Amino acid sequence: MGEFDGAPPRDTRRDAGATRRDAGVPGPRPASATRREGHGPGDPLMRLPAVLGERYDVVAELPVQGAESDLLLVRDDDGAEFVVKIFRRGYRADREVWAKLPALQAPNVLRILETGHADGRDYEVAAYAPDGNLRTLMDEGPLPQEAVAEIAAQLAGGLRALHRAGIVHRDLKPENVLVLARDPLRLAIADFGLSRVLEQSVVFASSSRTLAYAAPESLSGQVSPARDWWSLGMIVRELATGRPPFQGLSETVVVDHLATRPVSADDVPEPRLRLLCQGLLTRDPRARWTGEQVREWLDGGSPRVAEESVPAGTGLPFRGRRYTGRTELARALVENWDHAAQYFFGRGETGEAWRSLRDWLAEIPDDSRIALVDGHLMTTLPSDVKLLHLVRWLDPAMPPHYLGRRITAADLPGLAGLAADRRHPDHRTACLIGRALWEHRLLPVLAGFAGGEELARVDDQWRAHVSAWNDLARWLREQAASPPGLAGRLPEAGAEEPPAVLLALLALAARPEETARLIAKGAARAREPVSEPVPWFTWMVDGAGDDPLRLLAVARAAPEAVAESESLTRERHAAEQRDEALRTHRADRERQRLAGRGPAMAKAVALTSPLLLFWLLGSWVIGSLFGGGEDDGTASVGLHSSSSGVSFGVLAVLSVLAWAVQCGSEVVAARAQGADYLPHGPWAMLSGILGAGGRGLSTASQTMSGAARRTGRRGCGCVLAAATLPLLLFLLLLAAVTSVASLLWVLVLIAVPAAHAVAAGVRLHHWRQARTIGGTP
Repeated sequence: MGEFDGAPPRDTRRDAGATRRDAGVPGPRPASATRREGHGPGDPLMRLPAVLGERYDVVAELPVQGAESDLLLVRDDDGAEFVVKIFRRGYRADREVWAKLPALQAPNVLRILETGHADGRDYEVAAYAPDGNLRTLMDEGPLPQEAVAEIAAQLAGGLRALHRAGIVHRDLKPENVLVLARDPLRLAIADFGLSRVLEQSVVFASSSRTLAYAAPESLSGQVSPARDWWSLGMIVRELATGRPPFQGLSETVVVDHLATRPVSADDVPEPRLRLLCQGLLTRDPRARWTGEQVREWLDGGSPRVAEESVPAGTGLPFRGRRYTGRTELARALVENWDHAAQYFFGRGETGEAWRSLRDWLAEIPDDSRIALVDGHLMTTLPSDVKLLHLVRWLDPAMPPHYLGRRITAADLPGLAGLAADRRHPDHRTACLIGRALWEHRLLPVLAGFAGGEELARVDDQWRAHVSAWNDLARWLREQAASPPGLAGRLPEAGAEEPPAVLLALLALAARPEETARLIAKGAARAREPVSEPVPWFTWMVDGAGDDPLRLLAVARAAPEAVAESESLTRERHAAEQRDEALRTHRADRERQRLAGRGPAMAKAVALTSPLLLFWLLGSWVIGSLFGGGEDDGTASVGLHSSSSGVSFGVLAVLSVLAWAVQCGSEVVAARAQGADYLPHGPWAMLSGILGAGGRGLSTASQTMSGAARRTGRRGCGCVLAAATLPLLLFLLLLAAVTSVASLLWVLVLIAVPAAHAVAAGVRLHHWRQARTIGGTP
């Protein structure tokens, strides 16, 4: 390893137009003036020195400009492109550095093809790197460990080559590392060799980005290779964490930090890279790692890191340590958030820890601490909110955290999931974070951290979503068709516990497209269990469209619709079961009825048999008293004598026919009614009498009347009892006083069976109608 010691380079000398050019540089060509792209020929612009304008055409001005020079992209006659660095007037390149450049043959140091002085300005010509500089890679986020190690190895190789040649770069930063190729990655250190005057300008008059990579000893003007190794350590730290050092801090704060406190590497997640950063970021340049230790680290070793000495009794005590650096303290507070909030702010202004913190803050040369203490730390804000403001003031370059959890725009959707899962161990913390973000408007505060720039926009969108949701929920609750339970399903955002709606709207504000898709899927899943149509829910679903707020309302209201749908389903199933039971019962009755056809027909014959005896007995009486005989004499009854009448034989035949008509009518009815024959037949009275077991005629009559009331109509038995018997008695009385008794009896034998048959038909018709109304086929 070729480190060197010696005095700083001498001031540069002005060359009287002399130039040096490598053999590979293209030859001369006619002079041409350079102009900006898009400008006409008459537009004035910086011109190339005459010795270059003869050989190159200007393609464009490169956007990366420095305080000491301008960069132009030029092209030669063969189409090859180069970069010309033209030093501004008043800046001179170090001639000793120029003298050593031709001897540099390092793959990771940009080759300077030509140097010179013309038209009163120094210039350099170098190869063009179209892939840009290392910043373009760093802007893509933290790189994998392997990529960081490869970058560190190539930069270390370039620094060793420069140091062996006696050159200290003094301004190593991502913008000065060119990407020659991406696959495989090939880097080259460029823009080295600044003069001592330029060095002072960079340290004290450049942007904070340049200061961010400057070593602490550069503040006093020291020049040594250790400065470049510190810059490499800062680059590696940024590559590993994805955060530029001292982001958002003023130059005064950066200078104070470099002069008084170490730069912590504790936030580098990978242990091997953390060790490399600790070795390169050692404040003492004599104990700082150099190329030898970096080579050992690249080979898998673990060189010793010098411990930073802290004067006894200085720093802020917290959890057994004393913290002097703002970054280290901020990290410790985040890692022990709950304890830190209670420790420093739990007892208010009377607490000893709070007084220690205030005294420690008073020692920091940063005027913004007054606004921190008076505007936040000594107010009535909750302890956690005070701690948030303190951490942001200490290290805004770290990612945003609250309650010890990282809170970036990408992390916000996860809060909604945790708030909805009561069984998750972080459920309560997510609810506390969500309410604090809303009630204390913390997202704009968190936007002051690195990586939190989007949170201020998220907060504005979140509050717009909450206002729109509250209007929508209120309108849906007021609809006449809405069920009473819907009010609990669609609450005001933030009024519910847990604040699931509030955090769902936060996720929608943070990641609109992704969250809208999840809400749509959730609404679709929530609608699936609604098997029965629920009118109010169907109306809500039809009006939702692709509006995420309406879809969220659908998802929230779905459990109420599911409960109502399940109730309707149960009622439908119960009705179906009742109908099935009724059908089964009717089918059983129908089977029993059909099975009773034979017995019913037998009973019809048996119950009509007494009618045959009645008709025969009546015919015998009529034939004996009034019928014609073989004797020529006459017979008398009382005071009258009968004339020739219908004989008993004829009356007997008519009696049998009358009985046959009545029996046939009852048999037909019995066959149709089956087991229903007796309860609906003309023998209800007789059935009641037999069922009563000999209670007497009065009880039989009551049974008959009750049967008639149950059926709603009088039976034929009542008709026969009420009409036939009085009629027969009347006819017998009439037969006794008239000579046409036999003819009247013949009419009775014809009329009564006919009436019986008609009554049986009417009765059968009424029975069929009753079965149709009752649902039995």
